[in-house]
Amino acid sequence: MDDNLFMVNVSPQTGSTPSSLSKAPHIIFVTPGKLGDSLISLVIANNLVRSGYRVTVRSNVVHDLSSWFPQFQTGPEVGHGEFPDLPNACDLCVIDSQAPNLQHQGIDLRPALARRAAFFSLAHYETPLDGLFDPSTLPKNLRHRLESLVPRHGLVRNNQMRKADMVAHALAFCRREMGLKDTTSDIGIVAPPLTRSTSQKPSQKAQIVISPTSGKVKKNWRAERFVAVAASLEKRDYEVIFAVAPSEKSEWAHHLDGRFLIADTQGVADLAMLLTGAKAVIANDSGTAHLASALGKPVVCIISSRNRFFSWRPGWREAVLVYPRVPVRSIARLWPYFVSRSRVLRETQNVLEQDLEMEKS
Repeated sequence: MDDNLFMVNVSPQTGSTPSSLSKAPHIIFVTPGKLGDSLISLVIANNLVRSGYRVTVRSNVVHDLSSWFPQFQTGPEVGHGEFPDLPNACDLCVIDSQAPNLQHQGIDLRPALARRAAFFSLAHYETPLDGLFDPSTLPKNLRHRLESLVPRHGLVRNNQMRKADMVAHALAFCRREMGLKDTTSDIGIVAPPLTRSTSQKPSQKAQIVISPTSGKVKKNWRAERFVAVAASLEKRDYEVIFAVAPSEKSEWAHHLDGRFLIADTQGVADLAMLLTGAKAVIANDSGTAHLASALGKPVVCIISSRNRFFSWRPGWREAVLVYPRVPVRSIARLWPYFVSRSRVLRETQNVLEQDLEMEKS
């Protein structure tokens, strides 16, 4: 599913003020724009909460999931014109350097902001931003505590950790660059009580969610093979539901030709609710795969890379990676032909059986 194409409820945030009126220092945390990247960055935000900070997350994705993250205050993504004054609304801003609206119509706000905000990025970082932060801009009574949170080097991905997934990279960054001690890879996502009660319907067949798209066409497995896997699962008495962004629904209605249901997922919260009721999720390298993993669901993730230590693999509940058996990634659009329907079906059946064993134990 292309997580850039969701309609997101971005009702305005209530006013945020520095913590001079509150005991806990207030941090505004600005995430990347994409679903998967946003979720990975929340490893940092959640560990700030665990360390005693009051955190407001500015992100369309997280704002839509606000009821799933009770530990955060949330607000929509920061507008270009709002960024210059953002440090005045808190004690410290922590901003992903790839966040939406930092660059607009040739104007790059990052160099000026770096004097007053701590910048980081998961994998695409501008090293000239390192060392620009001015500690004298911090509240005097909090300077010693907050200065230690400003990364010396803002790149989260550590090339020395070659087998680590990005969740592990984010966790290591919390310790290495921010000095946080009581850390966890958990992002604190919890299904709201109403969601938990409505997503569990014992009388129904076990549900498999298929997410056949992603943020880039080149990362997508072939549509007809997803449909073939769905048909095989249906014959094995599973209920199969497809999840795509609203803008992709017409195309996938054509692919499915009425054979399978397309879920009504108008936003990320709808998608999370759908995934909560799933026994397993089949997806490309996409935000949906990361969200399902964060929710603790078994994920079969179809990728173009033949590296079983692919760093962008889902990093909460371990996913099963299915990739080409031969090195064809360098040939554009060819890799999907080298991932068979039977392999994806076999791996899906394996994770379902393993999950059943876990439930029994």
